[in-house]
Amino acid sequence: MTRSVILLPLDGSQPALNALPVAKVFSALEDAPLRILHVSERAPPLPELARQLGVEPAELRGASIDSRAGEPAAVILDAAQKLRARVIVLCTHTAAARPADVLGRTALAVLRGGVCPVVLVNPELPLSGWTLRRVLLPHEGSPATSDAVRPGAELARLAGAELIVLQVAAPGAALPQERGSLVPPFYLDQPQHEWPAWGAELIQRLGCVCPLSGITVRLLLGHGNPATEILRVAREQSADLIVLAWKGRWAPERAETIKAVVREAPCPAMVVRI
Repeated sequence: MTRSVILLPLDGSQPALNALPVAKVFSALEDAPLRILHVSERAPPLPELARQLGVEPAELRGASIDSRAGEPAAVILDAAQKLRARVIVLCTHTAAARPADVLGRTALAVLRGGVCPVVLVNPELPLSGWTLRRVLLPHEGSPATSDAVRPGAELARLAGAELIVLQVAAPGAALPQERGSLVPPFYLDQPQHEWPAWGAELIQRLGCVCPLSGITVRLLLGHGNPATEILRVAREQSADLIVLAWKGRWAPERAETIKAVVREAPCPAMVVRI
């Protein structure tokens, strides 16, 4: 049976190469081959293709390069399915100007059509020596989120990284309606009343759906705007990866928290569809 891969689309631009260090770490942790995918009108010889992509020979150890013709997003999604990609790692955009809708056209189409987690990398981040030491997991208390973020917890286990679970209490925000959801305590501004018991229950429920054995888990509590709190904690805790559960909607006035986090994240963000 063909081994699943870590899929890294590159378009030959310098910004796209910023996703390479992240993809290489994922490949090592997951023990999955790194497949670099280039979409073009013709398939040049491998040495020429490597030069076009700006990839040094030393960076290709354990990796392979594939060149295919077609519309970029469609080709990437088809390759992800046929190669059984565990994750797709790509930059949020590769154009000089940041897109108004957070993601470039190809990245957005891949996110919408992907059936595996997508790791979004800001091409402006300094990631040459990127490692995985702390994984930030925002959680609103629903079983669906616990199930969706399983890949992030597994990465933390493989890397020996700390898993930081963040619950943000936002006054007036809609509470999760899914059966089995754990809603925040009543005393949002008085954590000494109910938060300790609530936190222990959240971690226990998370562990029932998403195995946490062998992982150092820490629970943090935030209060206010979810995106603002996620970004604050990511910076203060020096998070290396933010894992975001997504319901699959990217229309205007939808997924506002995820859009804000991906736009300003100080590290790569793994988006997992619920």
